[in-house]
Amino acid sequence: MKKPAPLVHVIHNPGAGQQKHSEKKLSSAIERHGFSIDYASSEKRSLKDIRPETSFIAIAGGDGTIKKTIIKLLDKKLRYKRPVALLPFGTANNIATSLGISSDLDRNIASWSNYNLRKFDIGQVTGTAEPLFFIESFGFGIFPKLMQKLEGMDTTAIKTAEDEFEIALDTLLAITETYTAHTCSIEVEDKKIRKECIMVEIMNISRLGPNLRLSEHADPSDGFFDVVIVEENQREILKNYIAEIAKGKDVVFPVPPIRTKHLKIKWNGKDAHVDDQLINDIKKSRLKVNLMHSLVEIMVESKKLK
Repeated sequence: MKKPAPLVHVIHNPGAGQQKHSEKKLSSAIERHGFSIDYASSEKRSLKDIRPETSFIAIAGGDGTIKKTIIKLLDKKLRYKRPVALLPFGTANNIATSLGISSDLDRNIASWSNYNLRKFDIGQVTGTAEPLFFIESFGFGIFPKLMQKLEGMDTTAIKTAEDEFEIALDTLLAITETYTAHTCSIEVEDKKIRKECIMVEIMNISRLGPNLRLSEHADPSDGFFDVVIVEENQREILKNYIAEIAKGKDVVFPVPPIRTKHLKIKWNGKDAHVDDQLINDIKKSRLKVNLMHSLVEIMVESKKLK
């Protein structure tokens, strides 16, 4: 008797990246590799009616789609507990890149027949009106200011991902030139740090925004955050780093991070973000950041395929 094809629940953002992956193209590629699918658009009730026989959940989209879907899965607790496969269709794809997941559609789907599972940590922030959760990073200063600037821009002239990165990096460099430093107080392990800073990022993965590799060894499965602090007197270091990235160089940020599982933090400015979401209610609040270890399992390519 023929064994039934493994069932994949696919959550797809059809507007991700340059919109190259239609529902039809995606479904055909998955079925060609021997899987059956339940398709759901990320714009609708994407986690409705996941069948018990579902083998795993595939998220096809950018970092924002991945983050929102994983947080929804956590809200469902063990009811929809399944491994998660990532099909990175976004512009930056920082989450998939940090895990070494290929952006090649066929290679990625082929790996589903022989994969390894990678544990993935989630960050939790308390002290706000409601707890916040992050997959990539939580932070203050120039990066949320960049998000704010980009949200207000007319993007109709942007045609490619390269154009988008160029505008983002040019804007970030201009912000770094003039951004006013703010006092940041951090309690980490047995140390208290109080600095005038232009950027603080609590990293769960190695990359942020327009492919900024702020912490080379950040690993979302190791049970630690990498806390990147850029002080007022390190402004030139950050400017030089952004300029090198804008030239297409693959360079690592030279300021070493602090590794920790939890911390307390107070930022006296108003610019803050959690992943791709701006936050407006943190000014002068004392926040706690905790790491929830290995809550999600991500499918990554087996070394045998490489």
